[in-house]
Amino acid sequence: MLSVPTGGTMMAIEEKSVLAVVDWGTSHLRIWAVGSSGAVLAERKSNEGMSSTARDRFEGVLESHLDALAIAENVPVIMCGMVGSRQGWAEAGYIPIPTGLDQLGANAVRVPHSKRDIRILPGLSKNDPVAPDVMRGEETQLLGLFAAIGEHKGAKTTVCMPGTHSKWVSMSDGTVGDCVSFMTGDMFAALSGHSVLSHSVGTATFDAHSADFLQGVEASLASPSDILARLFSIRPAGLLQGLSPEAASARLSGYLIGQEIAGAKARLAVGQSVELVGGGVLGALYSAALQVASIDSRVHDGDTLVLEGAKKAAAMIWNF
Repeated sequence: MLSVPTGGTMMAIEEKSVLAVVDWGTSHLRIWAVGSSGAVLAERKSNEGMSSTARDRFEGVLESHLDALAIAENVPVIMCGMVGSRQGWAEAGYIPIPTGLDQLGANAVRVPHSKRDIRILPGLSKNDPVAPDVMRGEETQLLGLFAAIGEHKGAKTTVCMPGTHSKWVSMSDGTVGDCVSFMTGDMFAALSGHSVLSHSVGTATFDAHSADFLQGVEASLASPSDILARLFSIRPAGLLQGLSPEAASARLSGYLIGQEIAGAKARLAVGQSVELVGGGVLGALYSAALQVASIDSRVHDGDTLVLEGAKKAAAMIWNF
């Protein structure tokens, strides 16, 4: 019987681990121990992200967590995320789109000189001369999503993946046909912390029912071309009209998310519904914003999709 390690959770089990799934991002590390039945036997979380881990320390950090989970050296490891970037442990490169998600496993890169079999999944790229794009980590969620929703033959699916760099993806029959990224989260952080709006926007939280947020979304959807003027208007609204810091924050978020949705509609053939990856406060904001745009959304847990996508890719590599 196994016990609970520091920094993670573990259930009482008899089943042995046959696979370790690792999501290693810029600021986070998450590891799942998976048994022969496909069930998660244990997991660990850490803030030892790629940005704080020197290249010669990746293996040591990983092995310390695998040891804590009692995962034997002959158990293979499948990894995704920024660990496969040029600044990561081993560069996994990108697969150009359009491409089938079944190509992720076939193009996984083996980490050299490691004592165990470790594979890193590649990202996806769009080498368009006008609008190039890349994603790394989200492709694994897309593989998990495709397995979860069971697309009908020929059906087109639009996926919205909110975050620091939000991704919108168009796919059909397990093939990613197009994608576009929006620096929405980055812009919110930059504008609220390092622009004239920093004097207006507070740290107070707001929810998806905020009138200022919803009105901000509606304004950007109705008139996306004057976003820069609309953003500046937050400052005089505070000076002249008493707009509170909480309302200013909600309005800024609404303007940016509404602008993102307007941009996605211009770039992709967004239908009446999207698959929304990620819950919590951010997922609720996007769900409400999409509703303003008359778009229904079905919410999926991002961590669950990463895990399921990585398991699918591992099955392609090791014939589980």
